[in-house]
Amino acid sequence: MAAPINLLSLFIILTLHTSLAVGYNKPNPPAFLLSLIKDKATYLYYTNLNLGNNNHSPLTHSLAVDLGGGSSVLLRCNTAVKSTTYLPIRCDSAKCKQAKLDSFCFNKTTTCGKYVSTSFTEHPLNTLLGLDSVSLLILKRNGVTKTVHSSLTLTCTNDANALKLMPEVVNGTIGLGKSLISLPSQLASMHKTPRKFAFCLPSKPTGLGSLLIGEGSPYTNDVFKNLASTPLIVDRSSGRYFIDVKSIEIAGKNVSLDKKSRGNAMICTLAPYTILQTSTYKAMVREFVREAKLLRVAKVKPFEACFNSKGMESAAAVPVIDLVVNGGAKWRINRWNSLLKVKRDVVCLAFFDGGVNMKTTEMVIGGFQMEDHLVEFDLEASKFTFSSSLLLRNTTCTQNMIL
Repeated sequence: MAAPINLLSLFIILTLHTSLAVGYNKPNPPAFLLSLIKDKATYLYYTNLNLGNNNHSPLTHSLAVDLGGGSSVLLRCNTAVKSTTYLPIRCDSAKCKQAKLDSFCFNKTTTCGKYVSTSFTEHPLNTLLGLDSVSLLILKRNGVTKTVHSSLTLTCTNDANALKLMPEVVNGTIGLGKSLISLPSQLASMHKTPRKFAFCLPSKPTGLGSLLIGEGSPYTNDVFKNLASTPLIVDRSSGRYFIDVKSIEIAGKNVSLDKKSRGNAMICTLAPYTILQTSTYKAMVREFVREAKLLRVAKVKPFEACFNSKGMESAAAVPVIDLVVNGGAKWRINRWNSLLKVKRDVVCLAFFDGGVNMKTTEMVIGGFQMEDHLVEFDLEASKFTFSSSLLLRNTTCTQNMIL
């Protein structure tokens, strides 16, 4: 059996591969690397980010990864001001004007305000803009990493109830949505990096996944052979990301999909499992149960279809699920991303029924289905790229290492 591939090596190899492709004479933009953690209790994916330079001891914030987040970092204001290097952005400043369009000034303050999107609130959130220093890890093309400090525009809210849905394990969010002040946009503007990012979600709380912002993607030459892509669709009002799923197949058999609109599937790391419209969900469960060669057992709420786990290590026992996307590519979901262990000897099909009328989309692709897959959001090319499970290549996103 081949030795497992270290995840950091995946990033290094691709960074070298990209550098060779563009030539040595061109300057190499930095790639910013952050570790990702999976919370055991909430299944939330988050990163630890150092903000401020308080006597050379920055404050560490645990931030939920928000693909719909319009701000690089969103905190409560009473948390943001704990940093001695935090500076509110004034209304008459160039930074306020750069926020554009919906930036504004409050009647009782001179601090610049802006409405920002967040997946934790139904509507854009009323926030204040500020500046602080952030510590980031740069991955160079020779594989060497170093920490750099950069100025960052962030937002905070004084609304005590605005982030009440946010789990206690985090105290803010890191925003990756398509907006002027999201983290990818700010790093691209300051460091001339491409407007793209890639991540690999960890499947276990004991290990780390990775988020790479900028040039390069976490793929080896072996993984390159198995990549697929589809157009990336961005909602203009929220900055959230969607793809067009044409159909769903279970073991090669088509499942009826009540598709009504272009860009019917939202990518969301805050949803623990994929959510389907009721008719699609019922059809998929019915076909999966028919094809699975496992003993069905009593359901375990909130899941509908549960099985005895004995025998699931056999690939033939668990039918593969394919999301057929625009362009014809298939995003394959193998047994590791379809069945969740809920108790001893019991696994359940890890999909949710979203109801007859889902509010914003017909499908939400959740975090569990993306674990141990490499995915990339290329905002310049409007392209979403994905791999099949890394477990098929004897590696995972979860590596017990410190980046």
